[in-house]
Amino acid sequence: MGALRTSLKSMSNFGFDRLVKMRGPLIGLLVVALGILIGVSINSQEAAELVVSITIVVAIMALMIVNPLNGILLWLFFMAFIDTWVEIPMGAGVPDLSFSRFIAAFLAVFTLAKAAIGKFRFVPLSLTDILIFVVPLGLIISAPLAVEPMLFIQSTVFEIFLMTGLIYFFAKNLVQSKEDLHLMFMVIALFGFVAALYAAFEHATGQIWFLPKDGIAGKTVAQLTAFRGETNIRLIWGIMGGTGEMGRVLALTIPVTFYLFFEQARSLRAKLVVSVMLVAQFYGIIIAMSRTPWIALLLALFVMQFFYPQFRKLFFTIVFIAVIGIGFTWDLVSDSQVANRVNDNVSTLEGRQARWDAGFNMWQQQPIRGWGYGQFARNSGKFRTDGEKGNFGNGAIENDFLSILVASGLIGFGPYALFLLVPLINSFRLFFRARAPDWPGFIKPETIAVYWAVIICLALTSYTAIIVHPLLKLIPFAIAGAVVGSHEHLLRRSRRQTAGSLVRPNSVTSAPLSSRQV
Repeated sequence: MGALRTSLKSMSNFGFDRLVKMRGPLIGLLVVALGILIGVSINSQEAAELVVSITIVVAIMALMIVNPLNGILLWLFFMAFIDTWVEIPMGAGVPDLSFSRFIAAFLAVFTLAKAAIGKFRFVPLSLTDILIFVVPLGLIISAPLAVEPMLFIQSTVFEIFLMTGLIYFFAKNLVQSKEDLHLMFMVIALFGFVAALYAAFEHATGQIWFLPKDGIAGKTVAQLTAFRGETNIRLIWGIMGGTGEMGRVLALTIPVTFYLFFEQARSLRAKLVVSVMLVAQFYGIIIAMSRTPWIALLLALFVMQFFYPQFRKLFFTIVFIAVIGIGFTWDLVSDSQVANRVNDNVSTLEGRQARWDAGFNMWQQQPIRGWGYGQFARNSGKFRTDGEKGNFGNGAIENDFLSILVASGLIGFGPYALFLLVPLINSFRLFFRARAPDWPGFIKPETIAVYWAVIICLALTSYTAIIVHPLLKLIPFAIAGAVVGSHEHLLRRSRRQTAGSLVRPNSVTSAPLSSRQV
C-alpha cells in the first residue's frame, strides 16, 4: 500500500511539473477554446448562457482543487445570485447541472478521491450523517402521491433536503480550525451585508435584480413592482425571491456578524467595518417588513447576550427600539388583506390558524405516509374548521414542519426532526465539554451560542412559513456542521485522554485542537 501511494505521489509530482513547464501553451489553448465558445455564443442567447455556465464551473473547479473549503464558501455566497442561471444540460432524463449540484458533486468526488489515496480522512460517521440520506428517502416514499412527483423529487427532495444534508457533511469535514470557521462566518456575514445593501437599493428605486431565471411563479412584473396594499411598503423580490425570505436570511446572518464583531474584529478599524455591516443588515431586515424574522432575531440575540456581557446594554437598546418600531408598524404591516400579504399573497396572521387546523386534520387521516406534496391545495377544504368549505388558495400551509408532516407523514417528518434535534442535543453536550480546561476542540461555548441563535431563527421562521429557498436551510446546517459536527467525535472520547491525543483527522500539524481554539 505504501509503495502504491509513493507511486501515485511521484506520478502527481511529475504531472504537475509537466503542467508548469507547459503553462504557456495551455493558457493559450484555453484562451483559444474560450474564444471559440464565445464566438459560437453570439448566435443565440442559449449558447451565450452555456458559455458563461461552463466558464463559471471551470473557475469554481479550479478554486476547489486548491482548497475544497472554497466550495462551501462559494456555495453559501453565490448560490442566491446565480444558482438558476448556471445551467449545463446533461441530456434527456438527467437533471441539468446547476451551480449547487456541481459544487456538491465535485466536493463529493474530490474528497473521496483524496481519501482513496490517503490525502484526506473523513471525521468518524455519526447518526446525523446517516440521517443525511434517510431524510430524502423518507420524503421520496410519498413522492408517488404528489401532484407532480418528479418536480417534487428534483426541486424539494434534492435541491433543499439532500443539499442541506450534504453541506452539513462537507462543513463537518472541511472546517478544521478556527481560521476556517471564521472564514466561513465572514462569508455568511458578507452575504448578509450585500443582501441588505441590495434590499435598500430595491426598496428605494423599485428596480428588481437577481430574480430566478424563470421569474417568480404566478407573479407579473406589475405585481412585483407594486406597493403592498394601500401602504407605501415595497416588497423586496430580488436575490431571495420574496420579502419574507429576505427578512429570514438576514435574521440568520446578523447573529453571525455579531459573533465576528466580538471574536474576530480586534482593531478599531475592523470593529468599524463590522459595525457598518450590522447597521446595513438591521436596516435590511426592517424594510423587509416581515414580523416573524424580527421576533426570531430578538430571541436569537437574547440567547447571545448571556454569553457576551458587553453586548447586554446594546441588546436591551435594540429591544427597546424594536418594541417601539413593531408597535408603530404593526397596523401598517397588517393593513392589507389576504391578497396583499408580504410573502405569497395568501398569508395573514388571522388566516394561518385555519390553515394549520386543516393541515393537522389532514395529517391525522393519513399519519404514516402522508398525502403527497401539493395535495393540501386539492383537499384542504374538507378539513377546515372555520366554517368554510373551499380549498385554501395556493395551498400554502404556512408552516414548514406541518407541510412536511401533511405531505410525507411520519416517515418523512421523523428523520427530518431527528436531523434537527441530534446536532442540537450534541451541542448541549459540547457546551459543557468545551468549558473543561482540557478541551481539545477549536470552538468554545460562545461559538455554540451562535449556532443556537441561528437554529432559533430557523425554527421560528419555519413555524410561520414554508421554507422554499434552499439558502435558508443551507446556512444553518453549514454552521451546524462546522460547529457541532466537526466536534461530535470528541464526545465519544474519554475525558481523561490528553489534549495531545485528540487531533482532528485532517489536521496538517500534530498540535492538539486546543491550540487553535476560537
